[in-house]
Amino acid sequence: MRLILLAILSAVLSGFLVQNVQAVSITERAGNPFRTAANNQEFTLNKQNVNPDKFGLLRTYDFDAKVETQPLIIEKGAGSDDLVIITTMKNDVIGINARTNETLYKVKLGPEVSSQDMDMWKHTPTWGISATPIIDTATNTLFVAAWLRKNANDNRFRDYWVFALNPLDGSRKSPPVRIFGQSQEGNGCWFNDSGAVFTENNQTRQYVYPKLRAGLALTANHGLVLAFAANGESLMGGRKNPHGFVVAYDTRGLLAQPGFSREAAIFCATAYNSWGAGIWHAGGAPVTENDMIYVATSNGTSNNGDVDLAESMIKLRFIPDNAGARPLLSLVDYYKAFMDERTSGAGCLWSDNNSEVSCGRADVHAAGADWDFGAAGPMLVPGSSLLLQGTKDGIIYSLDKFNLGKNDRFNQLMSKPPLIASYNGGDVAENWDRAQRLNRSLPCPSSGHSEHGWFIPCGDPENNKMHHIHALSFAQRDQLGGIVYVWGENSTLKSYNFSALGGTLPAFRAEGLEQASLNSESPGGMPGGLLMLSSKPSAKTTFPYAVDFGSAILWAVYPKYGDVNKGFAEGQLVAYDATTVAPGNKLNRLFRTGDDTHGGLGTMSKMIPPVVANGRVYVMIYRVGDVSNCSAPDNQQKVCSQLKIYGLK
Repeated sequence: MRLILLAILSAVLSGFLVQNVQAVSITERAGNPFRTAANNQEFTLNKQNVNPDKFGLLRTYDFDAKVETQPLIIEKGAGSDDLVIITTMKNDVIGINARTNETLYKVKLGPEVSSQDMDMWKHTPTWGISATPIIDTATNTLFVAAWLRKNANDNRFRDYWVFALNPLDGSRKSPPVRIFGQSQEGNGCWFNDSGAVFTENNQTRQYVYPKLRAGLALTANHGLVLAFAANGESLMGGRKNPHGFVVAYDTRGLLAQPGFSREAAIFCATAYNSWGAGIWHAGGAPVTENDMIYVATSNGTSNNGDVDLAESMIKLRFIPDNAGARPLLSLVDYYKAFMDERTSGAGCLWSDNNSEVSCGRADVHAAGADWDFGAAGPMLVPGSSLLLQGTKDGIIYSLDKFNLGKNDRFNQLMSKPPLIASYNGGDVAENWDRAQRLNRSLPCPSSGHSEHGWFIPCGDPENNKMHHIHALSFAQRDQLGGIVYVWGENSTLKSYNFSALGGTLPAFRAEGLEQASLNSESPGGMPGGLLMLSSKPSAKTTFPYAVDFGSAILWAVYPKYGDVNKGFAEGQLVAYDATTVAPGNKLNRLFRTGDDTHGGLGTMSKMIPPVVANGRVYVMIYRVGDVSNCSAPDNQQKVCSQLKIYGLK
């Protein structure tokens, strides 16, 4: 989502004149292209009125499908009211009046996929729009990527299509584009579309499906960016190998403007005969700045120089062509977090392994390589060179966007050692120890647990729990730094003072009161807290992304009990005073649903953070089982969603 200070614009998206300068539109994932998950244009909600007496649930809206994408908000997009845009796993795009709950439009983009072969935990019955769309305010265009059956009555063959819609009514602005083609830069990987098929045991099947989770992004030079993982994490051979892809289009071509290509630039994160490096980001979008793109990859092959880039931060440049040729994605730089020279397969792990091996889940079924450097999306501190990445090892890595470090694991980091962020404190020596010995972050499941024996070797994490990081948020003081918030799995919300200057170590500031997934036996407890910060703009600096510390509120949705990945979890919405430190280095809680023993929110959505805009807080939850207005194909479990809207009573 992108924050638009309407005082800067001459008109809202529909062409109406701007009347209210204290309003904002949320048009992409995580607040801005830097992904700070911060809205510093919130003039209604503050530390004085966000409390149980004045703030609470206003209304709900039920969907007949599962929603895995973040709501988008257009200020005054519904006449004098805000427009809420929701996309579903049944390929519906829905416009809702934020005040009246009226459905303004519902557009279906095509036949969704029955996804019994896509979800190992069997709680996603259909697959359609799985990545948060984005609104290009320069052209008043909602770009949406949807996964469609090639033939409505055949679930085997599937294509991703990119649609350009009018966000105010859902109408198409140009014909959609099907994603297909071969990667550039010599890797030679193919993006598997419905035409990529093989025959085995007299059955024709499509090669491994691409899997789109990360939100869509825009570059400043007309690039629409999509980042893919795949439905699989193993070496399967040839065209069957799963790969991570970055795909980018020239938005002018997507809008069918003459002289611009509608072909995709395609970057493959590994070689054709290698595998993995999927881009998940827990639903977060790539960071974009000018013509640059930053993505973080996960499990896969990563021991082949700059070709196989699993467990890496990758920096790309989008290069459009003004003469009508296909655009390009050029590799600019990279950083490999976990280095080892072993290859994929059973030899990936060994009994005395003390460091990470970037070759994914090995045949020996041990978890020492399931680190997913890209477990969260990257975050760039605006106005600086500091690029942050939270990972499954519970560590935040501080990278320099001008020199990511390539194969130099630690020496080029802007703060050394990397910060053990989702654990309780720790001195410099402890940070170095955990960074050097990543298995220290692995819990040891009990002998009777179903995962016992898979986590080998295992170490001594806090409370013997997982502390994976899936989200960050940032309260920017000025261009020199601010406060970073992180809420790891099975942990508490924590805040750190971060400097944007190299060589200055982060410092623990305060933590919240609740522990996520309190009752979950190790391993388990995904995803920890999903975060967003709201405030007025800072009056102490003219820097546009600085927040007012006097009004800053940190909002979070987290699983009070349970694991949202393997099953369903009881959720809770909490709001904290983002900047005041109480005795004992605690954060002051302003509001929560439920109480000490009940979450009070409902069944938490897996990867959708709260969205705060113009005095309202939008939270998505699941509706599970025999609920009204909900259906699922192929006798799968019924899972649909509900939007909850909170605000001043």
